[in-house]
Amino acid sequence: MAHRTVLITGASRGIGRACARRFARHGDRVVIVDVDDEEGRSAEEEIKSNGGDALFIHGDVAERLHIHNVIARTLDAYGRIDILINNAVAHADANFLEFTEEDYDRVLATNLKAPFFMSQAVAKQIVAQMEAEDNPAEPLGAQGYAIINISSVMAITATAGQSAYSISKGGLNQLTKALAVALSPYGVRVNAVGPGSINTDIDRGYLQDEKARKRVLARTPLRRIGDPEEVVSAVFFLASPEAGYVTGQCLYVDGGRLALNYTNQGDRDPAT
Repeated sequence: MAHRTVLITGASRGIGRACARRFARHGDRVVIVDVDDEEGRSAEEEIKSNGGDALFIHGDVAERLHIHNVIARTLDAYGRIDILINNAVAHADANFLEFTEEDYDRVLATNLKAPFFMSQAVAKQIVAQMEAEDNPAEPLGAQGYAIINISSVMAITATAGQSAYSISKGGLNQLTKALAVALSPYGVRVNAVGPGSINTDIDRGYLQDEKARKRVLARTPLRRIGDPEEVVSAVFFLASPEAGYVTGQCLYVDGGRLALNYTNQGDRDPAT
């Protein structure tokens, strides 16, 4: 498995950065794509200082020109792409009646449009690699090529202040299924991971409020906040040969939240 080229969007912090660390520790080459130059370079230097191979590329994957640049620079550096992790995310907390078109377009462009066209660009490169390698004896799905989308429990549930986010993640789950079918003739597996409440910058802010924290724990059967590394373990599994017959699925890492099916409907706090 080692020495793959793993391209991760939104990888300057949180789950994306944790993914970059894990794959780099395993011996893979990681490409960190983000709009945050300072944190992106920090992530690159962190991995390199620990003996890993990393490249930071500034890129807003909601823009197709940026996607083209990311692919070109990745190929210039490493010559191939094996794994894509669509992790870049945008949020907009607002009451539905006050939601702006600008915020809607931004959330959908980052969370749904970007994974579509990023996956298309990477899949074209993977197909070209497979044609060059020409190894028909290997079973489809066993070649190691994979696309993994970072979804959310919000693809299934909904809260008052996250309407566009829920729409985007629901669409991302369907995109995962559609791409799994479309790319199956080439042996490219496409799956998703759906985190619940995880200790990242996005969740950490409102979880500092004791009432908000209690609400989150009340709907989480394991009664704790998840760690980014626990999400990464699911991603790493789906990128491994152990998941060679798994495609079109979403693996939820949510502490049992969806099993409980409890979302505090009486609570109007848009952040939860």
